[in-house]
Amino acid sequence: MLSPSVNTTLNLLTLSLNEVTQLDSYAHTTGNLLVGKLPKDPAWLASVRSRVSMLGSAGASWIEDKPQIWANVLLQFCNYSSAIAGLANMQCSPGIRTNDQWVELLRSVLLSQLDSAIAATDVATQALASHRQAFSNIQPLLEQSINAGWAELASEEKQMVKIAAELQRLQDLVSSLQDALTTADISTGQSVTSTTVTMLYNVATEAGGSFSFLGMAVSAITVGKFYYDIISKNAEVADTLRSIATLQVQATEEAQAAAGSKMVLQLLYSLELTFASMGNSLPQISTLWRNERAKVQMVIDALKAGADASNYFDLLTLPTANANWHSIAGFARAIPALTGAAGPPVTLNPQAPIANVA
Repeated sequence: MLSPSVNTTLNLLTLSLNEVTQLDSYAHTTGNLLVGKLPKDPAWLASVRSRVSMLGSAGASWIEDKPQIWANVLLQFCNYSSAIAGLANMQCSPGIRTNDQWVELLRSVLLSQLDSAIAATDVATQALASHRQAFSNIQPLLEQSINAGWAELASEEKQMVKIAAELQRLQDLVSSLQDALTTADISTGQSVTSTTVTMLYNVATEAGGSFSFLGMAVSAITVGKFYYDIISKNAEVADTLRSIATLQVQATEEAQAAAGSKMVLQLLYSLELTFASMGNSLPQISTLWRNERAKVQMVIDALKAGADASNYFDLLTLPTANANWHSIAGFARAIPALTGAAGPPVTLNPQAPIANVA
């Protein structure tokens, strides 16, 4: 049949959407990373700030290019659905009877559109790879700067490791409490809520106060509920925040800064995983198009070899293939049409004296 499995295709598009959404969140985060100064600012920390600004530039570049990259991927499904529908309508025409007529139609209507779909998806894949490389180039530089700080503070490494581990736990919790969009969510036009979650990491002072050091804002996605309601009732989040605050007061200001800088590295590691995953989904879409092209070419070859067009399976089932592509195209159009709302913002601050979630 001249169509792929509808369910498999919808699942692949849903996977790609979730990867793009997650990548958007990380890109916005890199543009809103704030690394402050210490009273006695060490050289390694100045280097961290410089390389964090490079991250912000890489994130801004993705945000600028993403609409065209992603829209072009989705557009191919709509365009090919229209091509199939046109061919299905022409099938009823009394003027299409010979094999040569079918071969010409298959070439001009379907193969040309499939070639466009393959080319557009390949371009999107290459563009994504280029953005991925931009982030990848920064990672070893940033890691080098952060490791320099840890090396200077080797005597406090044990305490820094404890703080960094709890900060990573907090980041993992924030991520785990989000929703991944499902095929059903998209098909039914569910309202998606995006919540800004700000993680503040202030340096605690010996006098019992604190001053701003690191700020990180991420976008949390939920469906049918507010992220604020979920996280504010999560005991593990509250426990982790208290644990971070307790560990901080047992470390020097510089050691706290070095431990906190690992949050940025953890963000970058997560970003790498997202890119790696998305690097797989777009090639799968390219493969889908290549498989469809191979099917059409097989029909052309069979007709040129003398197969009976009036009794050929892929032509007899063209109305069913048309219905399948109509469903797929409708789903592709529903993705950018998803309605979104802004949920109540969430602030996570280990040094907050009373409420850690506000």
